[in-house]
Amino acid sequence: MVSRAAGRYFETYRGGEWSRHLIKGFDIGSSIPNHWPGELAISRNTYSEWFKQIRETNANTILVYTQMMPWFYEALDEFNRGNPGGELWLLQQAWPEEFEERFDLYETERADEYRAEITNCVDALAGNADIPRRKGRAWGKYRADVMPYTLGILVGREVIFQEASITNGTHPDRTSHQGRFVMTTAPANALETWCAEMADRAASYAYDEYGWAVPVGFASWPTLDPLGHPTEFTPGGVKANEPDDSQTLDPRHIGPGPDSIAGMFATYQVYPYYPEFMYREPEYASYTDEEGVLRYGGYLREFMAIHPDYPAVIGEVGLSTSIGIAHENPDGLTHGGMTEEEQGSGTARMIRAINREGYAGSFIFAWQDEWAKKNWVTYPYMVPYDRHVYWHNLMDPEQNFGLLAMEPDHVPFEGKKVMWRAPGGGGSGEGIQALYMDHDAAFLYLELEFTEGGAKAFKPGGDADRELLIGIGTLGPDHGTRRLPAEGLPRLPGGVEYLFRAKAGEARLQVRPDYSKATSRFSAAPSDEPVFEDEVYLVNRAQVSLQDGTYFPPITTNASILNYGVFMTSSPRYNSTATWYVSGDSVRLRLPWTKLNISDPSSLQALLDNRKLEPGPAIIQSTRMGSLRTTTTKGVTTFAALAEGGVAAGFAPSSGAEFDQEVGPYKWKGWEFAPYEGRLKRSHEEIKELFRTLDQP
Repeated sequence: MVSRAAGRYFETYRGGEWSRHLIKGFDIGSSIPNHWPGELAISRNTYSEWFKQIRETNANTILVYTQMMPWFYEALDEFNRGNPGGELWLLQQAWPEEFEERFDLYETERADEYRAEITNCVDALAGNADIPRRKGRAWGKYRADVMPYTLGILVGREVIFQEASITNGTHPDRTSHQGRFVMTTAPANALETWCAEMADRAASYAYDEYGWAVPVGFASWPTLDPLGHPTEFTPGGVKANEPDDSQTLDPRHIGPGPDSIAGMFATYQVYPYYPEFMYREPEYASYTDEEGVLRYGGYLREFMAIHPDYPAVIGEVGLSTSIGIAHENPDGLTHGGMTEEEQGSGTARMIRAINREGYAGSFIFAWQDEWAKKNWVTYPYMVPYDRHVYWHNLMDPEQNFGLLAMEPDHVPFEGKKVMWRAPGGGGSGEGIQALYMDHDAAFLYLELEFTEGGAKAFKPGGDADRELLIGIGTLGPDHGTRRLPAEGLPRLPGGVEYLFRAKAGEARLQVRPDYSKATSRFSAAPSDEPVFEDEVYLVNRAQVSLQDGTYFPPITTNASILNYGVFMTSSPRYNSTATWYVSGDSVRLRLPWTKLNISDPSSLQALLDNRKLEPGPAIIQSTRMGSLRTTTTKGVTTFAALAEGGVAAGFAPSSGAEFDQEVGPYKWKGWEFAPYEGRLKRSHEEIKELFRTLDQP
């Protein structure tokens, strides 16, 4: 036995003595760009490099969600043998398969498969497994024994409402498990009994087969906590059917069994913005730290007050550096939309609260960005869905939680294409000298070059009367509008669906009403009307408190508003959420592909669906992943204009008094592999210092 649960904390055995082990860790996902998690495509060399980087961040533990390929354990064993006193401890999770519409966890075939998976995980940890090749799961010859570095074995995952409800409803008689190492300590429901049974199996097998006493635990999340949350109620609904506050997994019903030596623990995925009760319960607002109100800490304190006397670990905590936002939070800890510096400071703030409230530590989600992830706000628009690992969606928060950015191996504008240049150094653009375009697996890039001093009007504090308009078309001349909203501009030679407009440091990317995610219309009919709207969509649902009737209105986000800032990673002023800025005599833009309804840049697909679809979030229920219709884009056309007080002051590409019709669209070739590189985000230094100074409780 090298690790054990001792009260609310872990202890580890090194140098002949036991010492407290406060978890300072990272979750490591199983995917890299161009690959799905089930492919387990990360190489041994990559793991070796990651372990070195993780340890240099002053972390001491890693968590993996599923059994990994043999070389993961080989690399960990090699790293730890070479770093005595600076080892990385492992928390190994055995992942229960997710089945669409097969929600009963006790279903015979499903339960048997999971028991076998627990056995495989323990065998892999002990370096004693020969697993035939199988789809979506790790396989191979396991010979590296990492039991000496195993902090614990974790069963289960964040069980969803349907699984909990159907498992409990189908098996009302499963109310207890009197296990050797884990047991139910009070009348339990079927989900709690299932967790106890599976954790007991892991501990029993490790002990009986290999002679190891290992802490075992179960995974859960706030949607299943036993606390009552009056604010978690949908108007017109039924509380018993509320997905995020009707089913429970009560840790007070699960405890160590009579033969337990190493003890048990539990992990919880706790984020500040979901479920909505995390910030809507009024008593949470009374929790403060050195920076002010921190509702997240209010929840942590309330939950810890009812937790049994064994370690409670925050298995996931973190913030995303995506450009898109999926949930708002009144304390500024939003689901997406965070700069790298905000990711670091916000995550550190939450971890300090976790430590303050007596948790056994935490794992930052996640070590690396994962292109294979999805989020409810974005996944309907990634079509074909089975290709979205070939490109990086910066509008999706789930893809951008990593401390290690996984980015296209491309320097923006380095290979830019000249789309138009003013003849003889002049032109009717009144300062617009050239248009350039570029792209990679994450963005479409656009640069407008002006005569000397012409671009500074668009900087923050610039000329508020001078406006830059750029029409952007992705569907060809038979779609979109042929006019931009400035008096005196000639008709466009082709249609556009989007309008970028900027002045004095403020910018928006507006969209045609019939091509907007806000309205779930994707036809972009031909028109001569210069009508463009902001794209505003729901991120937090409406709810009402059953306690006092307080109504919480829905919260929307305006995805059309663009952040100003330098987006070149080489710049000390780099802003990960920025999409435009002025550089010398140029205005530069980078637009995430899904902002332009490019549903798959790797196969040149753009949304084009004439059906009448349900508006807003209802599209998620009315369409399955990948079911929106698309067309192959022939390229992207751009038309730029300057306006003074709403009156045209110039345009490009120009040809006399008209737009130049000879300038074709920007085209690119599809791809089956996107070159990428890793880069430690600027949050890295904040987390490194946090882990260095985080006190043992």
